[in-house]
Amino acid sequence: MKKIILMVAACAAMVACNNGKTTANNESSDTTAADTVAADSAIYEGMTPAADVYGIKYRVALAQDSTNGFSLSEAYMKSETEIDTASNYNGKYEIVKKDVNGKSNTYYQFALGADDKATFLVLNDSTLRMVNSDFEEAVAKEGMNYDLKLQK
Repeated sequence: MKKIILMVAACAAMVACNNGKTTANNESSDTTAADTVAADSAIYEGMTPAADVYGIKYRVALAQDSTNGFSLSEAYMKSETEIDTASNYNGKYEIVKKDVNGKSNTYYQFALGADDKATFLVLNDSTLRMVNSDFEEAVAKEGMNYDLKLQK
């Protein structure tokens, strides 16, 4: 598990230096780069339900400065531990303020390519919840949710 976390952190560091280009996962033993990403970012992780695979594991690192930089990894899982395919994205996230059902909410939007965005509702200081493009929350099956929890 430590090796996977280190690999994801190293990939996030390499993606952050790639000026918004999508890359494949690369293994790296550069722990200095991984430590820098972890020290300068708020990291959220979680697995969401999926129709054709076990689930989709997300890892989002948000820069803790005014740049609004992000690094997002998305892994389609064959099982709880086996990855089918993975993609990494980085760039600047957008903060959206929107009234939904009479309540003012804050959302983070991440560009995942030319025509694709991932949108997360900021529930509180430690939880982001994935929503659809209309800012609606999905109905989760029992035991599953669309939340990413703050790791660091």
